[in-house]
Amino acid sequence: MAEKLIEGCATRKLNAIHDDRGWLMEMMRKDWPEFEEFAQSYVTVCYPGVVKAWHYHKVQVDHFVTVAGSATVSP
Repeated sequence: MAEKLIEGCATRKLNAIHDDRGWLMEMMRKDWPEFEEFAQSYVTVCYPGVVKAWHYHKVQVDHFVTVAGSATVSP
């Protein structure tokens, strides 16, 4: 089943860069076209079986990175 995106949203495949110590992943870069000035960056974790919801802003641009599992975002 194809993903249904919110109008104006885009997805980007993030690539893990591996070496013998582990890996890192760039989640946002200043030279990516979707980069905009931002004021906050954070990580949140949900335990298995828990659903967490964000609150609504009339005007705000969010960039989500799902490290494991899946996320559903509604307009």
